[in-house]
Order: sequence, then C-alpha cells, then structure tokens
Amino acid sequence: MKEIQPLEGIKIIDFTRLLPGPLGTHLLSQLGAEVIKIESPKRMDYTRFYEPKIGDTSAMFHTMNHTKKQLMIDYESQEGYQEIVDIIKDVDVLVEQFRPGAMKEFKLSFDEVKKINPNIVYISVTGYGQTGMYNAKAGHDLNYMATSGLLDLNRDEKGKPIIPGFQIADIAGGSYMLVSACTSGLLAQRIQQKAQYIDVSLLDATVPLGAIAQGMHQGNASYKQTPILSGMLVNYNVYECKDQKWIALGALELKFWNSFCEMVAQPTWKATKDTQLIDGIFDKEKLISLFKTKTQEEWTTLSKGYDVCLSPILTIEEVSKNEHIRDRAVFLSETIEGQKVEVFNKIFKTYTSS
Repeated sequence: MKEIQPLEGIKIIDFTRLLPGPLGTHLLSQLGAEVIKIESPKRMDYTRFYEPKIGDTSAMFHTMNHTKKQLMIDYESQEGYQEIVDIIKDVDVLVEQFRPGAMKEFKLSFDEVKKINPNIVYISVTGYGQTGMYNAKAGHDLNYMATSGLLDLNRDEKGKPIIPGFQIADIAGGSYMLVSACTSGLLAQRIQQKAQYIDVSLLDATVPLGAIAQGMHQGNASYKQTPILSGMLVNYNVYECKDQKWIALGALELKFWNSFCEMVAQPTWKATKDTQLIDGIFDKEKLISLFKTKTQEEWTTLSKGYDVCLSPILTIEEVSKNEHIRDRAVFLSETIEGQKVEVFNKIFKTYTSS
C-alpha cells in the first residue's frame, strides 16, 4: 500500500480567520491541497497577535497557517480586487468565514464568483448559517455550545454549566465539517459539472455532538437523569492513581469489565448485567481505593496484557510525545522562524494499492 495525498492538485483560496476556518484549511493543506490565505490589511487574522509568539507572530497563527501561501491584499481596492479575481480563476475552492452578506459587499458573493469561475466550490462558514433568525447574530464557541444543548449536559455537582477547556463547536463543528464540506463539494462538482455552494453552520454541526442525549430525549428519557456515559457507571469513569495522576477506565461492554476484573484479581466483581455497574449499586469506593494502589504508569503497563479499555489521562505536554501518536505522525516537527514546533498533520491517511 502506498500513502497518497488525496487533494493533490486542488487549489483553495482561503478568506477565513481565527480558529474554525484556518484549522480546517490547514487540515486540507495537509491532505495535499494548495491553500492561498488571503488577509486584508483592514481585517487581518486576529490570531496573529495572540501570545505566545514566534518572532512577531503568534505560535497559534503559525501552527494553523504555516503550510499556506499567505497574501495581504486590499480586495476593496480596484487593484486588489482584480488580483483576487485572477486567483479565483485558477482555484477549485473558495472558503470564507464572514457574516452573511459581507462577501457581497466585497463583490465576491457566490453568484459573482461563479461568473468568474463556473466550476467553483464555494464554502461559507458562519456561526448560525445563512438563513434563520440568528443568521446575522455574532457568536463564539461558547455560544454554539450553549444553543446546541451541550453546555446543559456539562454541569458540576451544583448544577452550574462548566466551560470545557477546549473548543468543541469551533473544531468539531467548524474545522472538521469544513473538511467534509470541501471534499463532498469537490465530489459533487465533478459529478454534476456545476458550481457548488455549501452553507456550513457551526451551530448546526455542533448539535449532533449531543446525539446520545437527543436520542434518549426522543425516547422520552432524560440523559441528565441517566448520564450513562457521564459518570453513572463505575466501569466508564476516571480514577486517581497513587501518584496523583489520573486514568480513564472505559470498560463499557461487560466483556471488557470482566477482563478488567481478571486483571485486578477480583473475580467476584464480574457482572452479567450493565445495571450491576451503576454507581451506588456497585460500590465505587472499591475502585477509588484500588486505583490508588498503583501509579498511572504501573496501571498502564499492567493493562497491556488485557483487553480492558484503560488509558492514562495525558497532559497536553505528553500528547505529542505519546508513542502511538508519534507512530501515527499526528504531529509533524517543523522549524518556524528558527524555532522547532510540533504542528498538526493529517486527520486521516489515504492509501492506494502499489
């Protein structure tokens, strides 16, 4: 099998800023696409100015844009607009992340662009989509998580919604959906031989992340009252180790739990029904005490010989050093402005028969 770049030969003009669009087009570039990032001196990408910096520009900006050809063009001027038109004639995909109507003000709406390039795949990434009562509303990751119901599912013991330490809507709803939109749009264009317009809403793309809760709601049950995968089960939970590090036990199916019981020499803990492992029915304190008898590394080493779904909870600093992640080349080492950094690589790998 030979690994290939599935988007090799595809050209993308990228008008996006901040996180969802730039990360998405970065991932597309890692799949082989040539990405041309456009910034106007009047509306530069805000992430350029974040700390910490490598040289004069933020590390965050570099990691999401270093693979792209970066152009600073005032497309509201006659000369700059013509430069953009010339680029559009030669690309396959246009991605923009402005509020609805903004690209029309720049004379770069879908209707105008498809006259310049009749084969264009035009992708608009917005918070709430091109239609609906919220279409012009401003928003960020927190707002989309709130409106999608995800924050309602993520509360502390006092009932307060907890803000995750990472961006869910921006990345899962935005960046990854952008990759899907681009590839499906290119396929549709090749089949239909027509320009394609794709409306990507971060809110729309975030709602399915609550699929289990929505499914239970449709069955007249409450996920909040029955948080199957959010701490209700002792076999699907997190535990502190002897060294104050943490480990995740994901032995959801009984075969994994019973294998875990064999691993820890506790055959009487084995179960024949999922309900036996509900916190309160099974004494969770037994597991809390058990995991504190070994360090995280000792538990990780012990579990290698068993099919138990046990994983160390890695710190951000440990992720890029993880042996499996390194084997999969999830990160690439790059030198940017004289500084070595780990940047995101492909989100999937494509092979062809040799």
